Amino acid sequence: MQRGAARMNRGDMATTTRRSSNEANVDTASRQITELAHAFRGYSQNVPGLKVDIVGHVAGSQQYVHPVAGFHVRMNDEAGSGISLYVSSRYGELVRWRQGSGALRERFTVHIDEPGFGWGDSTFPSAEELAHDLFAYMQFNLDAIRKN
Repeated sequence: MQRGAARMNRGDMATTTRRSSNEANVDTASRQITELAHAFRGYSQNVPGLKVDIVGHVAGSQQYVHPVAGFHVRMNDEAGSGISLYVSSRYGELVRWRQGSGALRERFTVHIDEPGFGWGDSTFPSAEELAHDLFAYMQFNLDAIRKN
């Protein structure tokens, strides 16, 4: 027994809860992906047709988005064209489609399980800044569909 350590008598019980490094990452990833989903929900209040759907929540909590399940952001226009962005802690995918045509998919690397937010080769200090740039990219792609 180490000097200064509390002495335990036979029959006494102690409970130690340890968090593995994976659990710490899941906690960070859950918090950060939830922040990102909330940032997009802020846009959905002001942008007609923008919808945010949570794919899955952390077990036992409807407050946090599950980092692997992630969420979808969708925008449809009146002509039946649209754009969808899927975000998880593992990857992101942008899908754009035009009525009567096929869909184009674009995949991105995502770094949401560490401080800051990484998307492709870019890093963002906050969820709001990443959501702003992703929303602008979605709008750019939707405008491109409309022009063609």
